[in-house]
Amino acid sequence: MSKPLKNVTEPPNEAGVQHDVAVAAAVELAMEFYGCDAVTAAAKRAVEARDLNRASHYQFWLHVFKSLKSQPSLINEICHSGR
Repeated sequence: MSKPLKNVTEPPNEAGVQHDVAVAAAVELAMEFYGCDAVTAAAKRAVEARDLNRASHYQFWLHVFKSLKSQPSLINEICHSGR
């Protein structure tokens, strides 16, 4: 099993807004493409990035995962709608 990346930091403030927009877009696409499995898919992408020592990709997918996890009612709605 691989170890978590050390010293993974938040993106700089000037890139923060751009990062937030990218995360929001990835959340929407993950829900559209993966439906009920969007949370699992984002987690898998984060683990893959961590295993490849891609700190920025890991951080990005971790944010996508956390955003998806913070919206359980939206995920439930997608799962019950049959998408």
